[in-house]
Amino acid sequence: QNQKAFELYQNTPNPFKGETQIGFYLPEADNGKLSVYNVAGQLVKVIEASFTQGQNQITISNEDLTDDGIYYYQLETSNHTATKKMILIK
Repeated sequence: QNQKAFELYQNTPNPFKGETQIGFYLPEADNGKLSVYNVAGQLVKVIEASFTQGQNQITISNEDLTDDGIYYYQLETSNHTATKKMILIK
C-alpha cells in the first residue's frame, strides 16, 4: 500500500482574524509539538499532544497571539519537522 508522507499544510483561513486551523498528515501515530513564533523569532505558543495516524488539526486563536502580523508555525514529531508562515490581522 502506498503510504502517504508526513505533510504540514498551510493554515486556513490565512490571513486570519479570529482563529485558524493548522492541518497536517502523519504517516504514523506520534507525539507532536506545534510551536508558534513571532517575526522576531520569539516563541509565543506551544501545543504538545499525541496525534493519530492520518489527518490531524490544531486550532490557533488570535487570543493565543499578541500582535497582528506574520507568525511562523513549526511542527515537530519523532521523525519530521516542518515550518510554515501565517498572517494574523487584528
